[in-house]
Amino acid sequence: MLAESLSRASIFAALKSRRCYGTTGPRIDLAFEIEGHAMGSLLEWKREMRVEASVAGTAPIESLALYRGKEVIESFRPAAFATSAASRRIRVRWQGSRIRGRGRRVTWDGAIHVTGATIELAMPHSFDSPADGIVSQTASEVAFTSGTTGDVDGIDLWLDQASSGTLEFDSKAGSCSLDLAQLTTEPLCFDFGGLGIRLCVERYPEVLTAVDAALSTMVSPAKGETTPYFVKAVQEDGHMAWSSPIYVG
Repeated sequence: MLAESLSRASIFAALKSRRCYGTTGPRIDLAFEIEGHAMGSLLEWKREMRVEASVAGTAPIESLALYRGKEVIESFRPAAFATSAASRRIRVRWQGSRIRGRGRRVTWDGAIHVTGATIELAMPHSFDSPADGIVSQTASEVAFTSGTTGDVDGIDLWLDQASSGTLEFDSKAGSCSLDLAQLTTEPLCFDFGGLGIRLCVERYPEVLTAVDAALSTMVSPAKGETTPYFVKAVQEDGHMAWSSPIYVG
């Protein structure tokens, strides 16, 4: 929250003006401005407008993205992603819910199988329940229990080599198979229906270190309509932060 002081009046003024942002739990520091105006502002239209955003995380930053409504129009990823073509670290993550409201939970219990390569290490990623996680691991298979209700769960695999071989994902929500040689740092995704029930697999940097990131760009809002802009930050550990929108129109 961007309040001038810790007084009740100042806090409620910040809430009323939308000068606040949300996180999945950690105390991530997120800043977002358009033409020097803080998140929550309502601005008059200009042909071109300067956007500035920055994040100081509690873990290494994976991405910082600028949204226009639901559309990502600009994004930042650390330089390590551009130099990870030979990374041995594979991130497998899944998400989604069946419906809105009650009964939305998706059960993913299953296993990841690898042939043509050896699993040296498997680490849980973004599990938010002690009932979920890795239940067993061998050199070729990792078994897990998982349930999502719109959130993301996943597993990071470190292989002895990831330039060849096959990865098979077999779960109660869906199954697929892919060639490790096809993987890049852009996620390869498989849709399983419902509300965003999907699996994404990507080649991930073996090490990320920077806990801060910044984004600076120009936007050209549509004239004659109100356009919301906001930013979203994602950390390596799966935690996220979203700013309140700035409305231009």
